[in-house]
Amino acid sequence: MSDRPKSRQPKAGGPRSRPPGPRSAAATSRTGGNRRPGTSAGAGGTSGTSGTGARHGSGSAGPSRSPSSSGSPGSTGFRRTAERLSYPVILRLHRAPRWVVTIVLVALLVAGLLAPAPYGPVCLGVVVATMAWLTYLAWHEGDRSRRVIRLVALALGGAALAMRIVAA
Repeated sequence: MSDRPKSRQPKAGGPRSRPPGPRSAAATSRTGGNRRPGTSAGAGGTSGTSGTGARHGSGSAGPSRSPSSSGSPGSTGFRRTAERLSYPVILRLHRAPRWVVTIVLVALLVAGLLAPAPYGPVCLGVVVATMAWLTYLAWHEGDRSRRVIRLVALALGGAALAMRIVAA
């Protein structure tokens, strides 16, 4: 055995090292890199607690930009309108505790699959419509594999909805 103390820091070229490149001020702060709507490096403070939940960045500070400028810089036409109209809803979903949104969607999914004919397809339709809406809004984010995963999930939801409608 060696008498040298073992360092717990990864080596400079190790698997945990950050790829080389310029680092912005947001990337160096603890709150930077959060791509959820309504948060910025200083919006949530450092405590991360508020009346709506103990999630990081969900403080009472308002969004970093106004809803009128919520469209991405290159978006035009229908996408800009959809982003502008969706911004308040997305912001409200972001401020809600994550477990509430998850429980509601899972409950709607289970109800959509198990509830009797008039109610099941409606619940499943809400889940599929929400998936389609979020897929449209997030289409420009991520690479090709993420887009494929989103489309596969949306296709599976659509197939389940079609089977429920046909079985009814």
